[in-house]
Amino acid sequence: MTARRDKLVKVRFSQEEFSLLEKLRQSSGSESCAVFVRRRALEPEIGTVAIAELIGRVAVTLNSEYVAPKQLDHLALLLDGLTLELRRVQRS
Repeated sequence: MTARRDKLVKVRFSQEEFSLLEKLRQSSGSESCAVFVRRRALEPEIGTVAIAELIGRVAVTLNSEYVAPKQLDHLALLLDGLTLELRRVQRS
């Protein structure tokens, strides 16, 4: 059973920060912003795991014999996610 969460932390984001937060949340597959922020705050090693997974996905795409244009679009999205994750880790 989870402990009751009775402490509230209010945080304000600029539009640019919130957009970045949403991109990171979506790329992590997190179901809600609250869960994503809580995990990132309390489990900081998540960033390095995400980076390793993204690098693995990029490598798999690049190692295929034929890279179709659709795969290049997918690769661009993966590299974008990797860039965002690296920036996040660099800031912390």
